[in-house]
Amino acid sequence: MDFLDLIRLMFRRWYVTLPVVVVTLGAAYAVGSAIQPEYKTSVAIVLVPPTVAVAAPAPGESPQPANPWLRVGESAMAQAVQISTSAHDARSRVAAAGGDPGYQVELVQRSSILTVEVAAATREQALVTVEATTRLINDEVARQQAPYGSRGGEQITTQVLDAGLNITPSRSNVLRVQITMVCLGLLLAAGAAVGWDAMTRRRAAARTGQHRGGPDDRPVDDDGPRGADRRGQDDSRAQDDSGPHGDRGADSRPATAADHPTAGSQPAGSQPGSQPAGEPGRRETAPAGRSA
Repeated sequence: MDFLDLIRLMFRRWYVTLPVVVVTLGAAYAVGSAIQPEYKTSVAIVLVPPTVAVAAPAPGESPQPANPWLRVGESAMAQAVQISTSAHDARSRVAAAGGDPGYQVELVQRSSILTVEVAAATREQALVTVEATTRLINDEVARQQAPYGSRGGEQITTQVLDAGLNITPSRSNVLRVQITMVCLGLLLAAGAAVGWDAMTRRRAAARTGQHRGGPDDRPVDDDGPRGADRRGQDDSRAQDDSGPHGDRGADSRPATAADHPTAGSQPAGSQPGSQPAGEPGRRETAPAGRSA
């Protein structure tokens, strides 16, 4: 059975699939009305290079340890910040501040721009998450460069491109739940249609078999009372076939002319019912003592 056959079966058994679909749609609407929408926003932060060049060491002095992040560049540092701010410890800090730990930090390809996607249950929680993640990225960039003693203007810094204050409600979570429920309802309706069709066909086949075979063709249990009656009927038929002497073979042989004389066996010239020649007027007399 392919997909088209399944669709035809569901339409043919509409009295089974329709109630399931109606109940599923009603349940999806009720659940969608009970779920609150999410509040979403996004933050965009770019990592900018230092504004002051590193001064050369004075004559006779050893050079100071340089900031390695200036050599690898802002894009590499953005990748490192993305990994560190997505770790479990960073999410725990955002949750402790009252934000939603389910935020997503992404990196724009071939750039040093970080974006943070925020989805929270309330507008206030979304705003707290935006502030916490922005502060988390700024602190992480400064922490990565702190061991090298760079002075102001000699470090990579951050600049907020979008503060994420445009918080809007979204019903995408509601739609996900409703779509899932509708898909499960359609699967349930298809299963109910297939099951009902199989049961209907099995019942029809059973009725057809009983109509053709009749009640005598049903198997009989030899150990039950009906089996005993059947065995008794078979024994009676066997006795009738054997005859009074237990052998029916002699009575069942073909009859011959000697057993049943016919007109063809009388002497020539005689007529049926006439007496033999030479014995005119012969009459049989009953033996004495037997006359009436």
